[in-house]
Amino acid sequence: MGLFKSIKDLSSMTKQAKQLQNQQLAEGGYKQGFSGQMQQMGDLISQGTEQLSELTDSQGDRARLLAEGIAGQATIVGMGTPARGAQWFNLDLDLEVNVSGRQAYRVANSFMVPASASLGAGVTLPVKVDPNDPAKIAIDWDSAPKGPAAGEVRPVAGSGGFAPAPTPSAGGGDDTIAQLERLAKLRDSGALSDAEFEQQKAKILGS
Repeated sequence: MGLFKSIKDLSSMTKQAKQLQNQQLAEGGYKQGFSGQMQQMGDLISQGTEQLSELTDSQGDRARLLAEGIAGQATIVGMGTPARGAQWFNLDLDLEVNVSGRQAYRVANSFMVPASASLGAGVTLPVKVDPNDPAKIAIDWDSAPKGPAAGEVRPVAGSGGFAPAPTPSAGGGDDTIAQLERLAKLRDSGALSDAEFEQQKAKILGS
């Protein structure tokens, strides 16, 4: 009975998956069935190829700007939400750009950003600017400030930073025992009264 129920459940899931697939094809303007699936796959491959080509062109243009552009600094005025999880990700940045000999200006654009970058409003980044098109900017991430590494302990402004608790000096416990033994011998010999013994013991134990 359990086997027939499992087969029935599997058949129902397969039917639901096919219906969902046909719905997605219809929403995308594709025909239902195998031909529509192949057309959809072809379009996805084409889109991926275009995106890869755009990324390659962008990286090539960035390399050219870093080699030939005018050096300057750009301060982050606004930014999108970083898509963490990858070594590099695309991020919208609104920058205030300062280049020597030219008036400061603002420009918003999308940039490929490394996961190690220090980001936030007010952060200043080294850039290279196209002399003929100020909207074209390449950020020099190799020279940009890096964010803290995972687990890195850093001091807070105005504090001395994290200091571990002092460790007791080697042999400290043995010294205390030796002092108490000497004190007990003095009491036993009559050199110290019981009251004096208790007083000196309290000093040694720090109580």
